[in-house]
Amino acid sequence: MQNEMNEINLKELNISFIATFSQGVFATLIFSTYLVNTPLLFELIQMSETEFSIGFVLFGLLNVLTNQLTTRFLLPKLGSTNCLILARLMYAFIPFLIFYFSYYSIYILLSMFWGVAIGIQAPNIFTQVAIIEEKTKKILNPVFKSSFSIGFIIGGGISSICMGLEISPIYTTFFTGSFVFISTVTMFFYGLKKKYDIKNDNPRFLLPNIKIITFASINMFIFACMGIIVQWSPLWLVRDLFAPLYMVGSIVILFNIGEIMSNFLGSKLIKRFNEKIVGPYFAMLGSIILFLSVVSQNIYIIYLAVFIFGFLISNVMPIVYRQSVKHSKLPIPITISHVSSIAFTGVIFGPAFVGFSAETFGLTFNMYLLGLIMFAISVLMLFIMKNSEQDQNAKTELI
Repeated sequence: MQNEMNEINLKELNISFIATFSQGVFATLIFSTYLVNTPLLFELIQMSETEFSIGFVLFGLLNVLTNQLTTRFLLPKLGSTNCLILARLMYAFIPFLIFYFSYYSIYILLSMFWGVAIGIQAPNIFTQVAIIEEKTKKILNPVFKSSFSIGFIIGGGISSICMGLEISPIYTTFFTGSFVFISTVTMFFYGLKKKYDIKNDNPRFLLPNIKIITFASINMFIFACMGIIVQWSPLWLVRDLFAPLYMVGSIVILFNIGEIMSNFLGSKLIKRFNEKIVGPYFAMLGSIILFLSVVSQNIYIIYLAVFIFGFLISNVMPIVYRQSVKHSKLPIPITISHVSSIAFTGVIFGPAFVGFSAETFGLTFNMYLLGLIMFAISVLMLFIMKNSEQDQNAKTELI
C-alpha cells in the first residue's frame, strides 16, 4: 500500500514538474517576443536608450518588492500553483498593450505591472522546483533552467520570422499573448498540488545569512549579464554590426540553444565532473571566448561564441540555487525568495547600466564589459564554493 502511494505521489510530482517547466517557457516566450521587436518600439515611441532603461529599472524594483510580499502573504493564502496562474494571466497581454498604445507613459506603467507579475511568479516557480527536486531526489534545476531558454528561442524565432515577413508586432504579440493566456488552464489541472506546498505560518521578514547573500549575489550578476544579452543584443546587431532586421533575434536564439543543450546535460555533467567545474570553471572559459569574439567584430564568429558562451554558463544559476538550499537553515520558500529577490536586482542595474552608458560609450563597449564581468563573477563563485567545502570538511572533522 505504501509503495502504491509513493508511486502515485512520484507520478504527480513528475507531471507537476512538466507544468512548472511550462511556466518558465511561457514567461520567456512573452518576454522574448517583446524584446526582439524593441528596435521597432524605439521607432514607434521615439525614446532614447536611457528612457528605455527606466522601464526596466521600475520593472526590477516592483519585481523585488512583490517577490518578498508574495512569499510571506500571497503564497500561504493561494498556494504556489494559483500564484503561477495569476502571474501568467497578468503578463500575457502586456507586450501587445505596449505596442498597441505606443505611448511612453503606457510603456512605463505596463513595465511596472510586469514587474509585479514576475514578482509573483519568481519565488513560486523556483520554490516548486526545489520541492519537487527534494521529494523525487532528482537533479532537476539544470533541466528546469532550460525552460527559459526554450521560451526565448520560440519567442525569438516567431518574432524574427514575423519581422522578416513585415507582420506588425501588434499582431505577433496578440497571438502569443492569447496562446499564453489560454494555456493557464494546464496549470489549473496539472500544477503542483497544494498539499506539497511548504507551510509558512510565520510571515515576518527573516534575514538571510552571509553565505546565502553571497550565492544570491552571483545570480544577481548572472541575471544582469543575461538581461544585457536578451535586451540589448537585437539593437546592438542592427546599430553596431549592421545586421539585417530579420536577424535581430539570432543572438538570443543561439545563446539559448547553447543553454538548452547544457541544461539537459547538466545532471550528467555534474555527476561526471563536479559543481565547481560545471559552474565557475566552465563560466570562466565562456567569458574569455565571448570577449575575444567581440574583439573580432566578425558577426559569424560572434554567433558561434555566443552559442558556446550560453552552453558554458548555463548551469551556473541552477547550481547557485542548489547550493543556497543546501546551506540555508531557513524554509525552502524563504530561502528561494531571498535568492530570487537579490538575483532580480540584476535585472534592475544590468540592462539599465547599458542603457545609460550606451549613449556615451556605445553598445559594443558594453559587450566587452559583459565578458569581463562574467569572468569576475566566475572567480568569485569559485572562491565561495571552495570556502564552503572547507567549512563543511572542518565540521565533519569536528564530528
